[in-house]
Amino acid sequence: MNRLDKVVVFHPLRREQLEQVLEIELGQVQQRVLETAKGQFLFRVTLAGRNFLLQEGTDQRYGARHLKRAIERHVVYPLANLLATEQVHLGDLVCIDWNKEQDRLSFIREGENLAIPARKPEPIMPVRAAAARSGKSAEAPSATLAPEPSPRLAR
Repeated sequence: MNRLDKVVVFHPLRREQLEQVLEIELGQVQQRVLETAKGQFLFRVTLAGRNFLLQEGTDQRYGARHLKRAIERHVVYPLANLLATEQVHLGDLVCIDWNKEQDRLSFIREGENLAIPARKPEPIMPVRAAAARSGKSAEAPSATLAPEPSPRLAR
Protein backbone atom coordinates (compact mmCIF):
# COMPACT_ATOMS: atom_id res chain seq x y z
CA MET A 1 0.00 0.00 0.00
CA ASN A 2 2.93 2.39 0.46
CA ARG A 3 3.34 2.73 -3.34
CA LEU A 4 -0.27 3.69 -4.00
CA ASP A 5 -0.95 7.41 -4.21
CA LYS A 6 -4.72 7.34 -4.49
CA VAL A 7 -7.57 4.88 -4.53
CA VAL A 8 -10.40 5.56 -6.95
CA VAL A 9 -13.75 3.95 -6.29
CA PHE A 10 -16.05 3.42 -9.26
CA HIS A 11 -19.73 3.13 -8.56
CA PRO A 12 -21.73 0.66 -10.64
CA LEU A 13 -23.78 2.10 -13.48
CA ARG A 14 -27.47 2.60 -12.88
CA ARG A 15 -30.13 1.20 -15.21
CA GLU A 16 -30.68 4.57 -16.92
CA GLN A 17 -26.97 4.90 -17.64
CA LEU A 18 -26.80 1.37 -19.05
CA GLU A 19 -29.76 2.15 -21.31
CA GLN A 20 -27.94 5.25 -22.57
CA VAL A 21 -24.83 3.19 -23.33
CA LEU A 22 -27.01 0.66 -25.20
CA GLU A 23 -28.63 3.47 -27.19
CA ILE A 24 -25.23 4.86 -28.19
CA GLU A 25 -23.93 1.43 -29.23
CA LEU A 26 -27.06 0.62 -31.27
CA GLY A 27 -26.79 4.04 -32.93
CA GLN A 28 -23.23 3.23 -33.96
CA VAL A 29 -24.37 -0.09 -35.43
CA GLN A 30 -27.13 1.71 -37.36
CA GLN A 31 -24.56 4.17 -38.69
CA ARG A 32 -22.37 1.27 -39.83
CA VAL A 33 -25.36 -0.24 -41.64
CA LEU A 34 -26.18 3.05 -43.36
CA GLU A 35 -22.59 3.46 -44.52
CA THR A 36 -22.46 0.09 -46.26
CA ALA A 37 -22.84 0.28 -50.01
CA LYS A 38 -24.98 -2.84 -50.35
CA GLY A 39 -27.37 -2.78 -47.42
CA GLN A 40 -28.79 0.54 -46.40
CA PHE A 41 -31.70 -0.39 -44.18
CA LEU A 42 -33.04 0.64 -40.81
CA PHE A 43 -33.58 -1.47 -37.74
CA ARG A 44 -35.24 -0.94 -34.42
CA VAL A 45 -34.96 -2.94 -31.22
CA THR A 46 -38.07 -3.38 -29.09
CA LEU A 47 -38.07 -2.87 -25.33
CA ALA A 48 -37.96 -6.63 -24.72
CA GLY A 49 -35.01 -6.92 -27.11
CA ARG A 50 -33.19 -4.09 -25.35
CA ASN A 51 -33.80 -5.74 -21.98
CA PHE A 52 -32.30 -8.98 -23.33
CA LEU A 53 -29.23 -7.15 -24.65
CA LEU A 54 -28.77 -5.37 -21.33
CA GLN A 55 -29.09 -8.67 -19.46
CA GLU A 56 -26.57 -10.38 -21.76
CA GLY A 57 -24.14 -7.49 -21.99
CA THR A 58 -23.93 -6.15 -18.47
CA ASP A 59 -22.46 -7.50 -15.28
CA GLN A 60 -22.66 -6.17 -11.75
CA ARG A 61 -18.88 -6.27 -11.41
CA TYR A 62 -17.83 -5.11 -14.89
CA GLY A 63 -20.75 -2.86 -15.86
CA ALA A 64 -21.33 -2.46 -19.60
CA ARG A 65 -17.92 -3.75 -20.61
CA HIS A 66 -19.39 -6.77 -22.45
CA LEU A 67 -22.29 -4.89 -24.02
CA LYS A 68 -20.53 -4.25 -27.32
CA ARG A 69 -19.67 -7.95 -27.60
CA ALA A 70 -23.28 -8.94 -26.90
CA ILE A 71 -24.53 -6.51 -29.56
CA GLU A 72 -22.07 -7.93 -32.09
CA ARG A 73 -23.08 -11.52 -31.31
CA HIS A 74 -26.86 -11.06 -31.08
CA VAL A 75 -27.53 -8.16 -33.50
CA VAL A 76 -24.67 -7.48 -35.91
CA TYR A 77 -23.87 -11.08 -36.92
CA PRO A 78 -27.53 -12.00 -37.62
CA LEU A 79 -28.04 -8.73 -39.55
CA ALA A 80 -24.93 -9.46 -41.60
CA ASN A 81 -26.27 -12.96 -42.30
CA LEU A 82 -29.63 -11.52 -43.44
CA LEU A 83 -27.78 -9.09 -45.68
CA ALA A 84 -25.50 -11.77 -47.14
CA THR A 85 -28.47 -14.02 -47.95
CA GLU A 86 -30.30 -11.05 -49.49
CA GLN A 87 -33.25 -11.29 -47.10
CA VAL A 88 -32.89 -7.58 -46.34
CA HIS A 89 -32.85 -4.98 -49.09
CA LEU A 90 -32.33 -1.25 -49.53
CA GLY A 91 -34.95 0.71 -47.60
CA ASP A 92 -36.24 -2.13 -45.41
CA LEU A 93 -37.13 -1.71 -41.74
CA VAL A 94 -36.17 -4.65 -39.54
CA CYS A 95 -37.72 -5.07 -36.10
CA ILE A 96 -35.58 -6.92 -33.58
CA ASP A 97 -37.65 -8.45 -30.79
CA TRP A 98 -37.17 -11.00 -28.01
CA ASN A 99 -38.74 -14.38 -28.78
CA LYS A 100 -39.62 -16.18 -25.54
CA GLU A 101 -40.38 -19.54 -27.17
CA GLN A 102 -37.03 -19.77 -28.96
CA ASP A 103 -35.12 -17.95 -26.21
CA ARG A 104 -33.38 -15.63 -28.68
CA LEU A 105 -33.85 -12.43 -30.68
CA SER A 106 -36.08 -12.59 -33.75
CA PHE A 107 -35.71 -10.38 -36.82
CA ILE A 108 -38.88 -9.34 -38.64
CA ARG A 109 -39.03 -7.16 -41.74
CA GLU A 110 -41.71 -4.57 -41.05
CA GLY A 111 -41.37 -2.18 -43.96
CA GLU A 112 -39.98 -2.25 -47.46
CA ASN A 113 -38.57 0.48 -49.69
CA LEU A 114 -38.67 3.14 -46.99
CA ALA A 115 -36.89 6.44 -47.46
CA ILE A 116 -33.40 6.18 -46.04
CA PRO A 117 -32.01 9.40 -44.55
CA ALA A 118 -29.33 10.78 -46.82
CA ARG A 119 -25.81 10.93 -45.53
CA LYS A 120 -24.43 14.38 -44.88
CA PRO A 121 -22.05 15.40 -47.61
CA GLU A 122 -18.50 15.56 -46.40
CA PRO A 123 -17.10 19.09 -46.35
CA ILE A 124 -14.61 19.91 -49.06
CA MET A 125 -11.33 20.87 -47.51
CA PRO A 126 -9.43 23.59 -49.41
CA VAL A 127 -5.81 22.96 -50.31
CA ARG A 128 -3.60 25.07 -48.11
CA ALA A 129 0.06 25.40 -47.31
CA ALA A 130 1.20 23.87 -44.06
CA ALA A 131 4.38 24.76 -42.20
CA ALA A 132 6.90 21.93 -42.08
CA ARG A 133 9.14 21.30 -39.10
CA SER A 134 12.21 22.40 -41.00
CA GLY A 135 10.68 25.84 -41.54
CA LYS A 136 9.86 25.22 -45.18
CA SER A 137 6.31 25.35 -46.44
CA ALA A 138 4.80 22.23 -47.94
CA GLU A 139 1.57 21.44 -49.73
CA ALA A 140 -0.96 19.89 -47.35
CA PRO A 141 -2.53 16.64 -48.58
CA SER A 142 -6.11 16.87 -49.70
CA ALA A 143 -8.53 13.95 -49.77
CA THR A 144 -10.88 15.83 -52.10
CA LEU A 145 -8.56 16.00 -55.09
CA ALA A 146 -8.97 13.10 -57.47
CA PRO A 147 -5.84 11.76 -59.10
CA GLU A 148 -5.44 12.75 -62.71
CA PRO A 149 -6.24 9.90 -65.08
CA SER A 150 -3.23 8.37 -66.71
CA PRO A 151 -3.15 8.62 -70.50
CA ARG A 152 -4.04 5.43 -72.33
CA LEU A 153 -1.58 3.95 -74.69
CA ALA A 154 -2.72 3.44 -78.24
CA ARG A 155 -2.27 -0.06 -79.57
